[in-house]
This record gives sequence, structure tokens and C-alpha cells, in this order.
Amino acid sequence: MPFISVTDSCACATQQPGVRGIEDILRATVAEAFKRCQGAPRPSRNVSLAVLSSQDQQDHFLYPEEENGLPARSGAKKKSDLALGRAAVRRALQDLGEAPFPVARGEHGEPIWPAGFIGSITHCRPWTVALLIRAGKRLAIGIDLESVERVAMVDISSIICTPAEREWVRGGNLHEYLTMIFSAKEAVYKALHPYCRRYIDFKEVELSWLPQSQSFRVGFVGGQEAEFAGFGECVVLSRRVNELVFSCLVHQPGTNASTDPGLSPTRH
Repeated sequence: MPFISVTDSCACATQQPGVRGIEDILRATVAEAFKRCQGAPRPSRNVSLAVLSSQDQQDHFLYPEEENGLPARSGAKKKSDLALGRAAVRRALQDLGEAPFPVARGEHGEPIWPAGFIGSITHCRPWTVALLIRAGKRLAIGIDLESVERVAMVDISSIICTPAEREWVRGGNLHEYLTMIFSAKEAVYKALHPYCRRYIDFKEVELSWLPQSQSFRVGFVGGQEAEFAGFGECVVLSRRVNELVFSCLVHQPGTNASTDPGLSPTRH
């Protein structure tokens, strides 16, 4: 399915989308992220995004290499999520005209992509989303989908937010803003992990909201500035889709994000 043009985020938030509606909004966000990334491949030919629902009654399968990566005590939900995620990857591969292949799990549960491909997977029941890129160059990719309702159940601001972020969260819609921070940082972690190969604490990353582009500028704090100095400046797009927040980061390490003069950070 080809990428659609970027739509107005406020208009999107008022819709009541099903699978197709959610996919269109997420697809538009991904297309915008690639448009902003210097040197990224053309989405229409090399990028595919697939959205599946757990209500889909198909018998999703796992390759032996994929199932072997599950921890010994994994329950039925963990296995079901993994199978749905890999099914989304295979759907994305089909859209690219590629044959399916197994996607094993790394030491920290991250997907291991074969040469020539980069991707990211996110789960937020009932939805599973897979973004797959056919790329010959180094790209950092991270997507995340979170439920505002789920994040609102427990106040996690002291766990995930720096003092500056907490000030921003408390200056607006508390639960929505907190979900935006949480989702964006998850996307950052997924994008950075292939490069640093370690756990990144929530408070090692500080986000600054850019209202005109509906995105966060990513900064590093807690003594980690030097470690990520070569990564370059990047942004995470954030979009509200009814009760969900979708975050997308597409970045070529070593380059800076868009230098649009309208992109100035704000706390509110």
C-alpha cells in the first residue's frame, strides 16, 4: 500500500478510525518523518508499515528461530504478541515485494534484522505495528504506540520525566502529555539501541516540545552527552489518534534534524 500524504494532526484526532483509519494516520506520520530525515530512502519504494489487530483470527505462526528467542517462562500473551509482531513484519515484507524471513530476538528482546533491512515493532493491544525499511545505509528507526488510558492508571512522571519535562507535562493535559513523553522515549530507545547496545534510562534523554512541527527535539543529559555526541540532533514526531499516541523517529546518525527556523522548543 503506498504512503498517503501528510494530513493535519488535529483533523486526525477527531476521527474514529478502524484498522484502515489508524493505518492511514500512522502511515502519514511515518511519511512525514522520512521527509524530514536527510538522506533517508524514498518511502514509496523502500518503506512499508503494517498494522494488525489482535482480534484478527488468522493463525499467525512463528519460525523456529523466532520462537527459540522467547524466555523459557514466557506466557501465552508474550508468545501471542511476538507472533502478531512477526506477522506484521511479514505483511510489510509482502508490501515491499520481498519473501518472508525469520526475525530473531537479541539479548534484550530487540528484533535482529538481516542485512539490507531496518525496522521497528510496537505493541499496544489490540494493535501491533511494524515499520520495515529496505536501506543500504545506516538509519536509526524507532516507533511506539501507547494508550493514554493505560498510562493514566499510574503516575509514572517521577520515573520517566526530567524536571523540565515534568514542568511541561503539568502545564497541559497531564495524561496526554505524559503518554507523549513515555511513547517518544520508547521510540528513542528502540532507535538508539542498535548503536549503543545497552539499556538507556528514561532520564538519560530529555525531550523539548516543538509545537509547530508536533514533535520533540531529543537531548541527552545525565553525563551521556559525550556518548551520543556523534549521533547528531534528531526529533521524534508525536501524533494523537483518539485514545492512542504514536511516536516515530527516523534519523541518519551523524546528521542534524530539520533546521526550520519555526522549530523552537517550548515548555507548553
